[in-house]
Amino acid sequence: MSRLNKANEIIELAILMQNSYGGLTLDDIAHEFECSRRSAERMKAVLFENFGNKIEEVYNDKDKKKRWRFKKGTMNWLINFTSADFANLEYCKKSLKSPAKQKEIDELIEKIKALNPQNVSNVDVDEILSTQAYAIRQGFRENIKLETLQIINDAILCQKQIVIRYADMDKDFTLNPYGILHSDRAYLIAYNNYSQAIRTYRIAKIKDIKLTNNYFDKDEKFSMEEYCARSFGVYQSEVFDVVLQFDKDCADDVKEYFFHPTQRGKLNDDGSYTLSLKASGKFEIITEILKWRSSVKILSPQSLKDAYNSEIKKMYKNIKEN
Repeated sequence: MSRLNKANEIIELAILMQNSYGGLTLDDIAHEFECSRRSAERMKAVLFENFGNKIEEVYNDKDKKKRWRFKKGTMNWLINFTSADFANLEYCKKSLKSPAKQKEIDELIEKIKALNPQNVSNVDVDEILSTQAYAIRQGFRENIKLETLQIINDAILCQKQIVIRYADMDKDFTLNPYGILHSDRAYLIAYNNYSQAIRTYRIAKIKDIKLTNNYFDKDEKFSMEEYCARSFGVYQSEVFDVVLQFDKDCADDVKEYFFHPTQRGKLNDDGSYTLSLKASGKFEIITEILKWRSSVKILSPQSLKDAYNSEIKKMYKNIKEN
């Protein structure tokens, strides 16, 4: 085992000994770190050598075994909260249906952030869960360098500016990264310091990226949720009301499907399901409708119907030509 791994285990043992009310025995240490009793004795000895006056022995009448624990608060400075921890809390919050409970989780997150030495910003829950293999994104996807995502993630968490070279443009952009938006592609939402406006950048088109040491103050009025709720897909345009009707055969699936934050649904007497939402992004809406094939029809607006029919005719023409 490397010295680094040994050091990590000593730190982990110190935290466990502080969190244990009843204290840890040598057998507990050996079981926790899957090591021999002799190795457990050495690990305990290292802590006693360095923090002997901070460790107390706990007596247990039942088994008469020696137990040790750190005095409460001794090792608080060793405990650090990672972006994954905040992602898990955000994930739990979104799974709750009670607004009151969601508010309690928000308050808990703010308390933990106050204790955390890093300035933690918004966390991309989906991306973190994917990298931890808790969630797998199946199907076609873009080929994005992991290094690029890591730099963007670090920049968002630490609120540091990045400099990118984008697509075929022969100039650099200095950005304040706010968040990542996932659809069928991944997009960076960032404040462009030159144009002084929020812009959307397709991450796969970022040719070069550098993390700077320049910190930025995020616009407190900006909300990723509100920004994304204005469009069905990625790009912002004119918002319009959409009404779709799904056949009864797929009504149950549609009721459980998330289309858009503004969606509202109604089960009709004949078993069909009417879905309404308010968003921009005509092309993205048509792309989603096509996934449901003949099980859905557009009730309104007429402009969306016309665009959809035009797309169907183009596809039919391609089939005939082939």
